Amino acid sequence: MQPRITHLDGMRGLAILLVIAYHAYARWPELLPYAATTQHIPLLAFGWVGVQLFFMISGFVIFMTLDKSSGYLSFLKKRWLRLFPAMLIASLLLYVAGGFFPEWSLMTPESRNLLPGLIFINPETLTQLTGIEFRSMAGSFWSLYVEALFYLIIGAVYFTLGRKYCLPALIVPMLLLSASSVLKSLGHPLLIDVISKFGFIHYAWFMVGCLVYERLHGRDKRYHYALTALALLINFSYYVKNSGVVAVIPLLLVMLFFIASFYSRQIERWLSLRFFTAIGFVSYALYLIHENLMIAILIKLNGYIKNEAVMTMLPVVVASVLYYVAWLISKYAEPALRNALKWKRQPAPQAGSGL
Repeated sequence: MQPRITHLDGMRGLAILLVIAYHAYARWPELLPYAATTQHIPLLAFGWVGVQLFFMISGFVIFMTLDKSSGYLSFLKKRWLRLFPAMLIASLLLYVAGGFFPEWSLMTPESRNLLPGLIFINPETLTQLTGIEFRSMAGSFWSLYVEALFYLIIGAVYFTLGRKYCLPALIVPMLLLSASSVLKSLGHPLLIDVISKFGFIHYAWFMVGCLVYERLHGRDKRYHYALTALALLINFSYYVKNSGVVAVIPLLLVMLFFIASFYSRQIERWLSLRFFTAIGFVSYALYLIHENLMIAILIKLNGYIKNEAVMTMLPVVVASVLYYVAWLISKYAEPALRNALKWKRQPAPQAGSGL
């Protein structure tokens, strides 16, 4: 049993704080007037890199789970039990809460929109395949669709070809995606549209995490660095195209911070502070519920509170309340549901066997 790496829990806490700050102060200026000013503050504007931080953490810890799994199905079961309980609870909470926030259309979901999150398939793909329009219960669910497919792929490679092929296998879909424009011109637009929604462009961050783990355990190879560098170039080109060259700066900074955390005792101690690890403990549940509930509550409050200074402070209050909701989910509801899903019926005791 490998020891838990405390500073990674703290890093999860930091990652969710970055994402919350981005959604509260930069993502929705058209809905929250105060965000028209705060959206230009770099730390808030680039808080979306918290998702890349989550991806690197997942890449780092994935080999721990793979090494402790007896086979592919065992691995998938562990990952499903990790992701599904909180997803089910969060989805139902958002569904029920939707009726209380008619001010925001994204908080008035239909029951069919429960499906993408519960089966971890992005709604665009479901819509393309079925012809029925689906949407996520929350915009933040998109990264879970990316994570789930990553688990399917890396687990299949690990248990069929071996761990040395895991990093090379992750870059294959990235190369396929980068060549999509050529494939599309050959007459397969629907296929490429489906592939483009799988989130392969983000696999570079999983690869960074995997490579750091392999390096710390003395299993890194030179070609691993070349593959990861190529994956990062593909990923950076995507952000440059969509957000401009400036987007590369926060991406590089968060990557260097992640790597440095394993070599700097100061960063490790900082991330191990109780403040960060406590938030890290609830980070998954908080990630699932924070955006829709926080923005919906702030929109409602904005209808009554006309003071911009007060509104600017309210996200901290709302996020704090949601922290405790996430704590209840993480501490009680999620473990209870997970244990129920693990439950196996025991055979009836034989007569005379005692207890």
